[in-house]
Amino acid sequence: MVKMKMKKLACALAAAAMMFTSAPVFAADNSPVPGDVTITYPTEAEVPGASSDYTVDGVKVEIVKSELSEDAAKDVDTPEKVIDLIQNAGFTVPSGSTVVVTGGEYSAEIDDSKVDVNGHIEMVINMAGTEFAIGQSVFVLHQMKNGEWEVIQTVVNSNGDVVATLNGLSPVVIAKVMTDGTVKPTEPSTTPDTPSTDNKKPTNTATNTSTNKTTSTKTAEKTSPSTAC
Repeated sequence: MVKMKMKKLACALAAAAMMFTSAPVFAADNSPVPGDVTITYPTEAEVPGASSDYTVDGVKVEIVKSELSEDAAKDVDTPEKVIDLIQNAGFTVPSGSTVVVTGGEYSAEIDDSKVDVNGHIEMVINMAGTEFAIGQSVFVLHQMKNGEWEVIQTVVNSNGDVVATLNGLSPVVIAKVMTDGTVKPTEPSTTPDTPSTDNKKPTNTATNTSTNKTTSTKTAEKTSPSTAC
């Protein structure tokens, strides 16, 4: 009987701990909101505008934005999923962190007709009117054609833009890691430019610099810990 009561007490404590360890998201007033919160991405009109010098047959493309599709949003619709993708790409996120995000889907057009982007394309994403300020450290999360997400660490430059070279065009999420209401630069947790022998670990896909690190990561799969109750 004593053992049974102790087990019930342990289960209750474990359940309580799980309630308060979920990564929160920031509300409109930047106050932390605890719990498993679903992220709402901007409507098409509010998706950050973007441009590129990418050309097809010598003609510069126009970058067209749209709202993030429901299918793409499934991978990044909670703070936990976004943080998991960043961590799986080889970065250490401080304990108690949350994220502020924006994003959408981008395509390339010439004369109102969509064109394919083959290989890498440098994107200039304008952050004016968003919660992203000049000098802040940010991550660009890009879902590639194979379904995996590449993660690029960079900063909002002096023009208020985020510049990142992507492996094709598709869903893009811009995220900043927040702790105690301030943006925290996130350090790589793996050795840069060292090839991985484990296929489950993130792999570098571009040369690292002090302000721009690109890694790729498979879609995060989140499971709930068991309390054995």
